Amino acid sequence: MDMSKWSQEKEQREKESLEEHARLSKLFKENRFAFELERKKRIADLINRIEDPEQRQRLWSMQADWDNKMKNAGSAHNRYVLAQTFFWEHFHEKFQPALQQFSRRYSNVDDNGRST
Repeated sequence: MDMSKWSQEKEQREKESLEEHARLSKLFKENRFAFELERKKRIADLINRIEDPEQRQRLWSMQADWDNKMKNAGSAHNRYVLAQTFFWEHFHEKFQPALQQFSRRYSNVDDNGRST
């Protein structure tokens, strides 16, 4: 694929994404119930596309846990703070260590930081 075609396709995807974001934002403001139905449908579509049944089950379990925590958060502000907390907790406890391990593995450094 040449860069010109790739660039055009990228611009088209960005345009479609912005239009879809505007549509969902409007739906969120005007009809929260319809927005919630759309959100749940999109999550289900995404999870159901996963081929591995065990991974699909883990994702459904994580989504149910997330929905339950958000439902019991109380207010919009509490949900926002809770989402931030979960994000940073996951970043520091899972994502960043995995990146560091990956980096060490491919830079010839052992888990203790010594060259191999």
